[in-house]
Amino acid sequence: MTDLDHEWTPRAAQELPAQRTAGPALEALGVAGTTPATGVVDLALERRDEATGALLRRVVVTDLADDSPTRRLRQAQIAARDQLLRANPEWPGPRVADGGVVPSNEVAAWLYDDSPALQEWRGRLVPSARALFPLQRPHASHLPTGTPIDDKARGFFTDSLDAVGIRTRAAVLRDVIARTSARWTAQGRTERSTWVSLACGGALPVLDSLSALHPHELSLVLVDIDPVALDFAHRLAVEEGVPERDVVRLERDLVRTVVVRDDLVEELGAGTAAVVDALGIFEYFSDAACVRMLRNARRLVADGGVLVVANMLSDRPELHWNKRGIGWPLLRERSTEQLLGLVDEAGIDTARTTVTIPQDGVYAVVSVDC
Repeated sequence: MTDLDHEWTPRAAQELPAQRTAGPALEALGVAGTTPATGVVDLALERRDEATGALLRRVVVTDLADDSPTRRLRQAQIAARDQLLRANPEWPGPRVADGGVVPSNEVAAWLYDDSPALQEWRGRLVPSARALFPLQRPHASHLPTGTPIDDKARGFFTDSLDAVGIRTRAAVLRDVIARTSARWTAQGRTERSTWVSLACGGALPVLDSLSALHPHELSLVLVDIDPVALDFAHRLAVEEGVPERDVVRLERDLVRTVVVRDDLVEELGAGTAAVVDALGIFEYFSDAACVRMLRNARRLVADGGVLVVANMLSDRPELHWNKRGIGWPLLRERSTEQLLGLVDEAGIDTARTTVTIPQDGVYAVVSVDC
């Protein structure tokens, strides 16, 4: 992790040029005109935490894996291999060498053998934001690199809890946005505003949530350190019907501009955003970095807006599979209590905070009504 005390000398910040070398379009990936893979969010349990005042919600989210004929078998296979990894903590996770996957243990070999698409996915895409695309759209025909998705890879992208969790946290974001939009309507709000997505990656969860804002209109500010991810997000936005004038891309290092310093707040202006999300970056930061990011992200949000972050749960199922089967690097899992502690340390009112956990138990989504 980057040393937060290090004195940075950042390059001049510039918006990305309008044209870049583009990867495959949505049509080429086999997903043009398709809808999200996750549907309705139903409340299962809700209570107030006595210590913090936070609202704790458990929800059930419909997902395309619900109708998959291979889901039960594949999830049972993965659960058994998670137990095998748990029983053998000395087994290292797979590693990447020269763009290829070296399995390093029999569980990783079971996953990656006989699947060129999974090898390409782990070797060239993980842990970039584009690695999430086939999990978010498992019916796609190709990876963002252009490699065809074979049947074994499609089964993993559809049925595994890691894939389901990626989709259900996006559905929870959409639910948060829908409830926020309803609150704005009840308040008679009509002004146009801004959605700032920090570490936006491919921004599919954001794009899938835009319809929930109706009739309220927002422009998008997509912020990421990765120019390839920004290009991908921009193409997805435009090809899914967002007017180009409503999409701004900012290539920024969040550690430099949001964690170490206040540059992004100064650039965009405090209180200028109706929505700020950091759905996919929180779990890559130390506790101290999360607190600083929360403070500055909250400063961006106008009164009546909403701040949304997410984090993989420390008690999630199949954690060993994620770390040493898939070999997803760098994640910092946290409990609900730890997340609320970070919110409190950032000076944010936990009584205005909601923690939502879908039935798969992989992610917690934390939203703050500002």
